[in-house]
Amino acid sequence: QQQGVRSVEIVPNIHFPYRGEKPEFSQRSGLLFIGGYNHPPNVDAVQWLCQEIMPIVWTQLPDLHVTLLGSSPSEKVSALVNDKVFVPGYVADVTPYFLSHRVFVAPLRYGAGMKGKIGQSLEYGLPLVSTAIGVEGMNLVSGRDSIEANTAETFASAIVQLYTNEQKWSYIAEQSTEAVNRYSPEAVTGLIGGIVDDVNGGKYL
Repeated sequence: QQQGVRSVEIVPNIHFPYRGEKPEFSQRSGLLFIGGYNHPPNVDAVQWLCQEIMPIVWTQLPDLHVTLLGSSPSEKVSALVNDKVFVPGYVADVTPYFLSHRVFVAPLRYGAGMKGKIGQSLEYGLPLVSTAIGVEGMNLVSGRDSIEANTAETFASAIVQLYTNEQKWSYIAEQSTEAVNRYSPEAVTGLIGGIVDDVNGGKYL
């Protein structure tokens, strides 16, 4: 707008919705996070999760376990391991994790742009709790296709609510599947095709 540009389009990340069979609420357990630990925002996120958020959650769900997927776990990440926190390291095929866990968490406190991990959880229809930074640019609506929380207390409360409420879990799972469709190859192909048509038609000239 400042430069007088008359028409702007955004080409987003592309995600491939999972089309296979998905286990139900009762067949799942645990929380899942994924991220490369050479990236400082991911290290900060899992430290905040395990050191400040989960102690609140564990007062209500003492047996709840957390899986921290991702490559290159640093000493700070490895130090979080205990009988409730698992750090498998790099895993080539993460599909079994996304299909066996009940809630995805992305407690990112800084970073920029669309986060691939958010789209990945949407791909599998795995209900998620994240911060405003985490869902940035994804056009999600808290309470519909995700839950947004920005303090340790509200994040913990959201985890407990989503983890124990099958009706809410099922609703968000269904809506998250709808949300990812706008980032499918077909949708983005249509978007780019429209941009090309507009260029050819002189809209951007």
